[in-house]
Amino acid sequence: MQPQVTNLHPSSKNHRIEYDKPTISKGELKTVLECLVEDQLYTGSIVERFEKEFRSTFQFKYSLSVNSLFAAYHLSLLALGVKAGDRVLLSSFAPLQALDALFLIGAEPVPLELGKSSFHPSPEDLQKKIKEKEPKAIILDHTFGCLLNFKNYDLANIPVIEDYSEALGADLEEIPVGKQGTLSICGLAENHVITTGNGAMISSNDANLHNFMKNLRFNPTAPRKDRSPRFEYNLIDYQAAMGIEQLSKLGLIIERKKKIAQVYLQAVMAASHETYFQKAAADQFNRFPVIISKKYEEIERYFNSLQIKTRKTISEPIHKILELETSEYPNAERLYQRGHCIPIYPNLTRDNVNRIANSIRGIY
Repeated sequence: MQPQVTNLHPSSKNHRIEYDKPTISKGELKTVLECLVEDQLYTGSIVERFEKEFRSTFQFKYSLSVNSLFAAYHLSLLALGVKAGDRVLLSSFAPLQALDALFLIGAEPVPLELGKSSFHPSPEDLQKKIKEKEPKAIILDHTFGCLLNFKNYDLANIPVIEDYSEALGADLEEIPVGKQGTLSICGLAENHVITTGNGAMISSNDANLHNFMKNLRFNPTAPRKDRSPRFEYNLIDYQAAMGIEQLSKLGLIIERKKKIAQVYLQAVMAASHETYFQKAAADQFNRFPVIISKKYEEIERYFNSLQIKTRKTISEPIHKILELETSEYPNAERLYQRGHCIPIYPNLTRDNVNRIANSIRGIY
C-alpha cells in the first residue's frame, strides 16, 4: 500500500514543486507589520523578549541574538579565544558561514572526513586530527537534522561549538541537542527550522562567555571601556517579532516534516537508494538527502522533467574549497557527488509529497 501524508491540503499534480518555501503565515506578517507601523526598526524590547522566550523554551541560562549565522560563528570563535593561526576542526559539510568566520579571524580550518554512510565526521578522522593538528576548537553540527551524539567522539576537553540550526526542537533524552557544546548556535535563516528572515541565536550556560559576546555586539547606549571594535550584528525588533511567532509553531513544523520524511523513507527503501538518517523517530529532517548511484546531472534532469526542484547537499564541501586531495575525503565526495536534497517544507501538499515519493521510486 502506498504511504500517504494526512492533514495536508490537496492540490494540482501538474504544477512545479519548488525546493523550499519558508513557513510564513498571516500571524508572522501581522506581527512584522505592527512593528513597522510603530517604527520599531531597531534592537529593542521585542529582541529582548525573543531572547528570553528562546532561552526559557530550551532551558538555557543565556541566549544572545545576532543578525546572521556568520555573526554567531564570528562571536563564538572570538569568545573561545580563537586567533589567527589557530587550527579549528569542522566537518567538510559544516555550514560555510563557519568557514568564512575562520577566514575572517585568520584561523586555519581543518576539515574532517565523514564516516561511511554517515552525515557526520568520522570519529577516527577526528581523533587523528586532534593528535596531528592540536586544534584550538572544534565545530560539530547536526547536518540535515540528523542528530549527532557527542558521546561518539573523544573530544579531549577541547572547546566545542555545537550548531543545531537543523535540529532545533529535538527532544531525545540520550542526545541533549544544543547542550553538548561549550557554546551552541542556532541559525534562523530561511533554510533553518524556524526563521527570522536571517539571524541566529548563541546560547550557553557560561556567564563569562555570554557577557564577552554581548560586549562585542554593538550597543549604541553602552559606554565604551576599551578600544576593541564592536560588531553591528544586531537583530531588529520586527525580525524578533517573526521569531516569537515562529517559535510558537515549532512543534507543528517539526511534526509535519517528520510525517513527510516517513513517506520519503519508505520510498527510498523501496527503490534501493540510500539516505543516512539513523533515528527515524528522533531525527529532525530539516533537509532530506537521497543518495543515488548515478551522475548528479542525470538525476537532476530527471527531477526537472517531473517539475520537481532539488538541490545539491552543499554548494561545495570545505575540503574542495581548500583544494585538498579529494582522495582523502571519499565519503564526503560521494555524498556531494550523489546526494540530492528533495523538498520537505511543511506546506507541501499531500499530492506534492506523493509525487516526490513516486519520483524516487521511479529512478532505476
